[in-house]
Amino acid sequence: MKPPYPMHLDPTAEVAPRERRVYFEVFGCQMNKLDSELMLESLAARGYQLTHDPAEASVILYNTCSVREHAEERAIMRLQTFRERKEREPDLVLALLGCVAQHKEAELLERMPYLDLIVGTREFDQLPSLIDEAREASEPRLATEMDSPLVFQRRRNLGPQPWHAYVSVMRGCDMVCTYCIVPTTRGKEVSRPPEVILDEIERLAGDGVREVTLLGQTVNSYGKRLGAGVGLDTLLRGIEEIDGIERVRFITSHPRFMRPKLIEAMAECTKVTDYLHLPVQSGSDTMLARMKRTYDRAFYLKTIDRLRERIPGLHLATDFIVGFPGETDAEFEESLSLVHEVDFDHGYVFQYSPRPGTPSHALVDDVPRAEKKARNHALLRALEENGRRRNLDWVGRRVEVLVEGVSKLDPNRMAGRARDFRMVVFPRAPEDRPGCFVEVEVEETTAGTLVGRRIGPPSPDPIHPRRASADPGEVPGTPVEV
Repeated sequence: MKPPYPMHLDPTAEVAPRERRVYFEVFGCQMNKLDSELMLESLAARGYQLTHDPAEASVILYNTCSVREHAEERAIMRLQTFRERKEREPDLVLALLGCVAQHKEAELLERMPYLDLIVGTREFDQLPSLIDEAREASEPRLATEMDSPLVFQRRRNLGPQPWHAYVSVMRGCDMVCTYCIVPTTRGKEVSRPPEVILDEIERLAGDGVREVTLLGQTVNSYGKRLGAGVGLDTLLRGIEEIDGIERVRFITSHPRFMRPKLIEAMAECTKVTDYLHLPVQSGSDTMLARMKRTYDRAFYLKTIDRLRERIPGLHLATDFIVGFPGETDAEFEESLSLVHEVDFDHGYVFQYSPRPGTPSHALVDDVPRAEKKARNHALLRALEENGRRRNLDWVGRRVEVLVEGVSKLDPNRMAGRARDFRMVVFPRAPEDRPGCFVEVEVEETTAGTLVGRRIGPPSPDPIHPRRASADPGEVPGTPVEV
């Protein structure tokens, strides 16, 4: 059985004894994935070894997500399948980690009294010791203190792609969006010192990482409480000087913190990709006020204008929530009209579901499920139409692709990302390797993918000139001579 997020297995390592083998499943956001990598690294330092077969493991770990009910219940249901085995094997350690563990420890103990360990979002750095304590304890071990200082030193990349790494720049959130559980499960915003982050990225670059994704709940507010002059803009400029790193992106941003100096850094730093995920959640001012998003439609539109003025080829993605309590047909139509006004390249749509512990949980969930589903589909259709039309602009252009691997849909093709994060597929060649660069001439498109023919062999280094050296009025990509 393969976990949803296949963290790195070392095929050359000797098989560890069974009591030191760990099975690990990960649900939720990129931060959960990174947290799981950090946990695995701390376990490996103590002699534990990852296995993708739970039958081989003596420690079963599930890192969970509270943002959506489906993900939360899926993790719990999978963990419940080990109940009978736990009765047969008392030494088996069953642990639930992450946001659900942080938020619902009492409920979890009631539903699964056979759990050995519940670890929240601020104590996972102690996981090896906590497992040892759980093995000796006669009752479940709880580690859900929110005030615990989270201390870790990342030495290597354990993600599934050796050329890409997630890097946490901050944790927690100070916003009060009424639908969001993150401030409850991850606490107040804490930024990591820039010198620590840059040192980590330098080590990752030395280990072969070519691309990093900076993570934070509101990543563009990075630097708060670190002193004047420290922000995501200064961090991006620091990464620009690190040899080996070729691409940088960051998620997820909040419109309120998309400040001019950050936009300037995005435009001037040649390693920052032409991609931004900027959730809007609704196109209605009344809805945005009820969600406590701290901006209105006009503010969002002005921010987009500033971004596109400085980065003309920006690939813009967003999020919408449909069916938030009280959302009327007219308010939803404002979201639909915003899709066309902004002309997004891509977007995600989520149907609102009440989450205990959020302010909106006290509101009446009065939009029928069928209506939420209809609105969801209508927004997705509009976003797909935008994506299909905007992708057509790339036909006849050449793009630089960072290869990710063989296409999931066609083993005769490779797949990778352009500089603006668009997916590109092209014919496979024997010398292609994940992490190399290939130039592709785009011949056709779909709503989400560029399809083309390769131009020349793969290269270990970027092929196209960096954005800053090109005419700022041009759309990225090299026109093909006819």
